[in-house]
Amino acid sequence: MLLSHRQLCLLLLCTTQFVALLDFSITMIPLPQIQHSLGFTPGGLQWVINAYGVAIAGFLLLGGRAADLFGRRRVFIAGLLLFTAASLLGGFSHSPAMLVATRALQGFGAAMFSPAAFSLLLAVFPEPAQRNRALGAWTAVAASGFVAGLILGGFITDLLGWRWVLWINVPVGLLVLALSPALPQGRPDAAAAGGSLDVWGALLVASGAATLVFAFANSEHVGLAHPLTFSLVALALALLALFVWVEGRVAAPLMPLAVFLRRSTGGANIVSLLANTALGPTFVVVALAMQEVLGFSATRTGLGLLPMAVAFTLASAWAGPALIARCGTKPVIVGGMLLFIGGLAMLGASLATLASWAASILPGTVLAGIGYGLAFPAWTVAGIDGVPEADHGLAGGMLTTTQEVGSAVGLAVGVAVSIAVLAGGGTAAQGYSGAILVSACLVAAGLACAIVILPGKAARQEAAS
Repeated sequence: MLLSHRQLCLLLLCTTQFVALLDFSITMIPLPQIQHSLGFTPGGLQWVINAYGVAIAGFLLLGGRAADLFGRRRVFIAGLLLFTAASLLGGFSHSPAMLVATRALQGFGAAMFSPAAFSLLLAVFPEPAQRNRALGAWTAVAASGFVAGLILGGFITDLLGWRWVLWINVPVGLLVLALSPALPQGRPDAAAAGGSLDVWGALLVASGAATLVFAFANSEHVGLAHPLTFSLVALALALLALFVWVEGRVAAPLMPLAVFLRRSTGGANIVSLLANTALGPTFVVVALAMQEVLGFSATRTGLGLLPMAVAFTLASAWAGPALIARCGTKPVIVGGMLLFIGGLAMLGASLATLASWAASILPGTVLAGIGYGLAFPAWTVAGIDGVPEADHGLAGGMLTTTQEVGSAVGLAVGVAVSIAVLAGGGTAAQGYSGAILVSACLVAAGLACAIVILPGKAARQEAAS
């Protein structure tokens, strides 16, 4: 049966979002092989992941605004071309510096095409009911893409070698590029056409995000309580504060504060940021625990995370949109976050005395997957609720930025907590447990923000009228 035009567009756009999220995690499983092959230091190894995460997080807002200014399909194609070329080049890396640099280029390319794809999706499905179903598919693909990266990373590494976790992007990218004429033009919006790119704003937010991640990554060497760690965190916060100051004064801001200060949009981004601080460390910690404590192979580790991927996908694609239509976004976010926290608490407690995959890992990961899968599409819908069409690329960029920044910072914090526990005489399992329990506390902060900041259905209806 042939796909309709809308179905083809949805498939192409969801495929690129899947690849963007997959590439954040696909290098996690083969990290030991990459370290042995290229000679990474233990502290430098996490930059194989974070170079991508920081680049995509730092430049997503720039990509979203570029899509609004210059045309969504044009920016989508340019970003996907860069991402595909960087994937090809990265597979030929012969040094740590080359791999980290090409991973950063991948992240920059994804920062261009991801928000453009999001705004194209909204253009293809303008009706609210169809849009919510399309967003359900989008968020399900995004949620499963992260976990699929871990699963595919294990299979590909065992069968073909670690370089293929990068080269696998090349045929996918070329196929989407060949079919991209089917996508709408996504011409520049009249409301945005007179603007310009806020490059200084992009550099400030990218520098702030990179410094914050580096502060926690460097704590492996100096400790979490070291003055250098506090100084770097202070510098990162100062750069991000300067970014906010600049955005309130430039003629064409990268992140118009009026958009972010909307209760629904700003609240959804804060919730996304805090919820995603748990995502990165959860996958990495569980993958390391299965390999280093339980002795799983790369392939078996990927399969061990498959139930969480299924929970993600089912909750995001079916349960989440159905509950949003019935209850509204805020109740679904709150309920999903409660389940997410419960799953993390269960997982963190069981990892301290890791006995087996079925007893210690399966229950918590599945419950966490269901909770995150329910909340993800709900805060995505809330993040664009009432945003003008001219700012759809920006809104998509903001949501993905908070997602990537949260994951990158959470990963660095998780590694730092694990190392601190080990330095204090704890076991590896206790270190993993501590990282997950800290993540649960950050998600709890996100839940509190959701309850306080996000408007209920009555408030949204009053604002709309």
